[in-house]
Amino acid sequence: MAEAVDGVEALDEFRAILGGEARSVDVVAVEQELTQLWKAAAEDTAEGRSVVRACVLNLVAYATGDDVAQHINEVISQISSRHPSRSIVIVADPQAKAAQLRASISAHCQIPTEGGKQVCSEQVTLHASGAAVDELHGTVLPLLIPDLPVFLWWHDEPSLRSHLLQELLDSADRLVIDSADFPSQRAAGALADIQRLTRENDVALSDLNWSRLTHWRELIAQFFDAPPGRQYLDRLDSVSVEIASTHGREADLTEGLLLVGWLASRMGWTLEDGGQQPRGGAVSFALRGAVGPVAVELRPGPAHPGEELYSLSFRAGAEATFSISRKVDDEACVVATAEMPDGAGHSRVVRMDVPSEATLLCDELDMLGHDVVFEEALAQAVQFMTAGR
Repeated sequence: MAEAVDGVEALDEFRAILGGEARSVDVVAVEQELTQLWKAAAEDTAEGRSVVRACVLNLVAYATGDDVAQHINEVISQISSRHPSRSIVIVADPQAKAAQLRASISAHCQIPTEGGKQVCSEQVTLHASGAAVDELHGTVLPLLIPDLPVFLWWHDEPSLRSHLLQELLDSADRLVIDSADFPSQRAAGALADIQRLTRENDVALSDLNWSRLTHWRELIAQFFDAPPGRQYLDRLDSVSVEIASTHGREADLTEGLLLVGWLASRMGWTLEDGGQQPRGGAVSFALRGAVGPVAVELRPGPAHPGEELYSLSFRAGAEATFSISRKVDDEACVVATAEMPDGAGHSRVVRMDVPSEATLLCDELDMLGHDVVFEEALAQAVQFMTAGR
C-alpha cells in the first residue's frame, strides 16, 4: 500500500484509515504499515490535526464470518475510548478448501474535545481460510505488543480440536466467551471443556453470560444485607428460577445455572444425590445446605418476552419469600419483593436494562487476574449441568 503511493496521495490514504476505512496490506508488512500510519498521523498538521496513538492492551478476537467480524468491529469501536488497544480480528473459514491469508489495517478514533488531541487505536484484520487457519498463530503472535495484557475474545463456541485456539491460549492472559451463544444441548459439555482447558493453561476465564448477572446478584445480596432479611439467609430451602424463551426456541438455562452455581458456592450448598429431573423443560436439583435440604428448580417461561433471566424467588419455609421479577409492562425494570412476618416486608421497582455486549466486554477488560467468585460459581454450575448425564 505505502509503496504504491507517495506525497499527497499517501497522506490522503492514511487520513482515510484514521477516518475508519480499512486498507489492505501485505501480511508480512503489517507492522511496517502501522508504523508508517502513526508517523504520518503525527506529522499531519493540516487543519490543526493532532493525533495520539493509545494502547493499553492486546485484544485478539475470533470471528466465524464477515457478519460476525463486522459486529466485533462495531463493539471494538464502542469500547476503544475506555480500552484503546491493538485489536487483531481473525475472520476464519477453516472449512474452505483453499488456504488463503490476507490482511488489512484500520483505526478507531475518538472525536476530540475542543483544542484536545484526537486519540486513536489500531486494528489489524486477518482473513484466513482452509489450512491457513491452523497456522495463523504464526502471524498473530508477532503482532502482539510486548508487556501488555492479551485478551482473547472467542466469539464462537470454542472447540478443543482447534489448533489455533490452543496456540493463542499459550500467550493469552484471559479468554472471553459468551455461553449464551452455545447451543443449549452442548452448553454443559462446552463449559466443562473450557473450564478444564483454561485451568490447564492457567488462563483466566470470562463469560459474558456471567456478567449479565451482576445486577441480579447485587439485588439478591441486598435482601440479606441487614436485618430482618439476614436471619433467613441460612434458612433458605427453596430456589426457583424462570428463563424467558420466545419464538419456539428451547430455553437456555445456562444463565440460571450460573446464578444457582453462585448461590451454592457462596452458601456452601452441595449436590445431594447427583440427580436432575427434566420436567416439561424444567430441571430440578436436590441440594444440601448447612441446616437442611434446598430444592432448586429452573424452568422455561415461553409466555414471557426475551430470552434471558426473567424471574427468581427464594423461600425460607413458610415464613419468608424473596423474589425478583421483570415487570410485565416494562422489561427494563424489575420488581424486588421481600415478604416477611410482622410487616417487615417491602417491594420496590428497580431499573435493570439489559447491558450491551460492549458494556459487558468493557467490564471484563477491566479485570486482569482470575475472577475467583465466577470460577467457583462455574465449577458448581458445571457440576449441576453434568449431573446425571
